[in-house]
Amino acid sequence: MSAGAPAPRRTRRGQLLVGASLGARYLPAALVGLPIVSLVLSPLGAAAVQQWVLRPAVRVRLGGAVHAADTLGVQLLVAFVLLWALLALWALLPIVLSRRLVLLDPEHGTLSRRRGLRRLPDRPVADVVWAVGEADRDAVALIGLLPGGAHPGDDREAEQWVIPHIGWDDASFDGLRALQEAAGLSVSPPRPVLAAAARRRRRTAAHRVLAERYDIPWRPEYEDPAEFERELDHVRRVLGGKESTRPEDPPPSDPGRPGTRG
Repeated sequence: MSAGAPAPRRTRRGQLLVGASLGARYLPAALVGLPIVSLVLSPLGAAAVQQWVLRPAVRVRLGGAVHAADTLGVQLLVAFVLLWALLALWALLPIVLSRRLVLLDPEHGTLSRRRGLRRLPDRPVADVVWAVGEADRDAVALIGLLPGGAHPGDDREAEQWVIPHIGWDDASFDGLRALQEAAGLSVSPPRPVLAAAARRRRRTAAHRVLAERYDIPWRPEYEDPAEFERELDHVRRVLGGKESTRPEDPPPSDPGRPGTRG
């Protein structure tokens, strides 16, 4: 497999996942975010555990473990584990009920859509007329389908599937790329390539705003961030009186230079 070939996740049956899997969305929260929340809330939970341990019936059941249960460290640990388990279960439920993804069966050339716990009827891959999506983490993918595919002069309205979180990670986006490849459509570049291009566009847009603010005429070489940052640093030093103007700089009377206006 080449470096740019799609590498999506697969089910046990060999189907390709178009979109973020349940584990990809759930595990970061369950293993990173929720433990932190549980740790912050554990003192409150420890107080509840302490009140529970003080009940006579509970102390009888604990027997020899009563002394251990009376210690603050054990109560904090029990509260942390219980809160983590409850929050993890609570977080799993909405993800399971709201998830949307598509399963691509390359062997049989079919697509099946999952919405929550439901699995909708299969569609042939030949029905796919477009499949597009952005590389952003929370971006959506749009899949258009027409029975039998598109034909010249076809004015039918395509059915559209919406797949959220298509850019959740590389494997999620590669599912879309695999679908594009299977449907004979133009295959998007890998997600890291698109993400890097998006970062460059955002950085260039921010630099253009700064150039307008400091009245710096935009030049093609400023597409290189290092070139623009050097020019911006020079302009700031000139404005601060720490550096003299260069021969190629606009003359002081030029209103296009920052700090020269009356």
